[in-house]
Amino acid sequence: MIRVFAVSRPIADMAEQLRHNTKAEVATALLGLSVSENHIELFALSDLIGVGLPRYLMDGYDVDPGAISGLRARLQALDGYILLLFSSVSDAGDVAFAPAPDLTLIGTFAEPRAQHVAPPLDTQAAKPYSGVTAPPAPMARARAGSAMVAVFVIVLLTLIWWIFA
Repeated sequence: MIRVFAVSRPIADMAEQLRHNTKAEVATALLGLSVSENHIELFALSDLIGVGLPRYLMDGYDVDPGAISGLRARLQALDGYILLLFSSVSDAGDVAFAPAPDLTLIGTFAEPRAQHVAPPLDTQAAKPYSGVTAPPAPMARARAGSAMVAVFVIVLLTLIWWIFA
């Protein structure tokens, strides 16, 4: 799940905090929960000019457009900073957090899980180390060819020098 929070702090104040602290430190203070940068995304909506938050969630996190349609107007009307909190923050179990009063939950969206339904491959070619290996190309021929070209270039340069000297 992705929880989308609007941060109701002046843009200048948030920018100042982010200059002096990491995003994880600012998010920890906002959420009242210790988080790492892997569990959150904190950014100014001005970073999404031309894309918009609804499109960012749909394209970046594969959120279902139907889930966004009911909140599209609200998501588009937001300005300032946004905090995305990912469910991975609770991988170790249930968590409780006390968000700051200047955080407003806008919506919770599900990320679809990949469906792995491919049958196992049962062919000889799918087995490890079953490919055909070619013998290494002989290097003696390549060296002999290079030597012949070098001798030809030397003879040619000598002839040119002899003709114009």
